[in-house]
Amino acid sequence: MSVEIRVVGADEVEPWVKAMRLTYLMNVGGGPGPEAIELIRQTWAPGRHWGAFDDGRCVATLRTFATSLTVPGSASTNTVATDSLTAVTVAATHRRQGILTRMLDQSLAEARERGDVVSILRAAEWPIYGRFGYAPASWAANFKVLSARNPSLSPPDHPIRLRQVDPAQLFTIGPSVHEQIRRQSHGQTTPMPGYWERELGLRGIPPIGGREPNCIVAEDAAGHAVGYLTWIGKDGGDWFEEPVGIVVREFLSSNLDAYKAMWGYLLNMDLVKTIEINERPVDEPLPWLLSDGRVLKPVWIADDVWLRILDLPAALSARHYQSADRIVLEVIDRESGGWAAGRYTLDGGPDGAQCTATPKATVDLRLSQRALAALYLSGNSVWTQRAAGLIDEQTPGACDRLQSMLFQSREPWNAFPF
Repeated sequence: MSVEIRVVGADEVEPWVKAMRLTYLMNVGGGPGPEAIELIRQTWAPGRHWGAFDDGRCVATLRTFATSLTVPGSASTNTVATDSLTAVTVAATHRRQGILTRMLDQSLAEARERGDVVSILRAAEWPIYGRFGYAPASWAANFKVLSARNPSLSPPDHPIRLRQVDPAQLFTIGPSVHEQIRRQSHGQTTPMPGYWERELGLRGIPPIGGREPNCIVAEDAAGHAVGYLTWIGKDGGDWFEEPVGIVVREFLSSNLDAYKAMWGYLLNMDLVKTIEINERPVDEPLPWLLSDGRVLKPVWIADDVWLRILDLPAALSARHYQSADRIVLEVIDRESGGWAAGRYTLDGGPDGAQCTATPKATVDLRLSQRALAALYLSGNSVWTQRAAGLIDEQTPGACDRLQSMLFQSREPWNAFPF
């Protein structure tokens, strides 16, 4: 019997989740309780969950959900309709049978038909998704902070009040803080459905990390929430004999004063010797605010959000550019639909852009869709893509011109895992 690829309905949540967790090496027997299953069922987007079935058993999974991606812009409010891909698994018994290709090709075709401008994902393994046209567009870092060294921290310039709240209270505050940050930082996405409930441990669902998080909100002088953080303690360690550590689950601030105040809180906690904070922007400013920047130790830096362009004119027209220029791109796209292939003129600058198909224009740069996807959020350089053989300069100086257009003062960063 051949493997059947089809859309999965909400009435098949449990076998679909079981198959997904098994391939992710998660504890199937101790899997989601009825509350978590019900949340999944309530947030189940019709037509956006896929499964592969062999003799009635689910052996592969794929899920997408609608989100918006913030792209570079002068007001940093530019967003594009985005297809977010997650929960992609194929059982070990069914690998290398073309199942992932069949699921993902169908899913991407539907995303393109819906009008999604780009598709994004976070890759469990680097080699998998390049063959579908995805490329790493932003990066993230994990840090360990050696707070036992008692570094001094530059204080806020304006008053910030910190207060502890319950997870249920943060549930009502957190989204507004993230909305402020989404407008300031390109690379941000809206969180996936059910994210807050799972992260904070609400509605009877065990919190991610296994412990109820401690929640701290930062407010400005007017009483407006301008930041928040959550943290949990680490198991092990003796307060009197061994270092004790905490893990910061979330840390979001919409201004530098809140950023300083929240770090001041963390660095001055009694008994805490180390602080772990993960999936942060690679240009984290903390070392420059400390008397000893070496207390912040990067322990991991890697690719974060991968991107594939589905509608190239819409994607390049949506963002703004640091310098004004007109450049002709010939884009090669041989993966999964080839929707970005063609010759386009990009006319863009700080106030906006327009990208149109111009089949007969003289080409300045010939590049792969993957190279353009890697460059789209300004998280990689034109030079690296050219060094990799993904860009061919046709007009002398065109690479430097495109790099000048793409430059951004901050690295792209997405606060929410998916």
